[in-house]
Formats: sequence, C-alpha cells, structure tokens
Amino acid sequence: MLATSIIIINLKIKNRMKKLITVSVFAFCVCISFISCEADSDCGTKTVSGVVKNLNKGPEGGCYYINDNGNKSYVDRTDCKC
Repeated sequence: MLATSIIIINLKIKNRMKKLITVSVFAFCVCISFISCEADSDCGTKTVSGVVKNLNKGPEGGCYYINDNGNKSYVDRTDCKC
C-alpha cells in the first residue's frame, strides 16, 4: 500500500510539473512574440535633403523616418522594404 501511495503521489507531482512547464513555455512564447512583433521595425533607408534616414514601419503599416526635430515624418509605403 505504501508503494501504491508513493506511485500516486509521484504521478500527481509529474502532472503538476507538466502543467507548470506547459504554462511556463506558453508564457515564454507569448513574451517572445510581443518582442519580435514590435510596431516600429527597420525597413531600409531613404535619403532626405542629402541625409540618410532609417525607415520604420508603424503599427498600422505607415512608413516613416525620424526627422531632425525628433518627430515622425511619413513617406510613401512603397519606400519601406518590410
């Protein structure tokens, strides 16, 4: 009977560990997906007034670069390569 009790306890622990590992892996994947799906992604470059600017794609698909004032200046979406 003691051996049966130990086996049952071990099975319960294993099931809990499986659930904990499953939840941990799921949470990790969700975090990674948010990190890899950043709204502002690098999409090439564009020369503006003789200065090369990095192009970014915004959360709604707009293509822009950061101007000298630190603001977003939107350009045609076809300029982005992402």
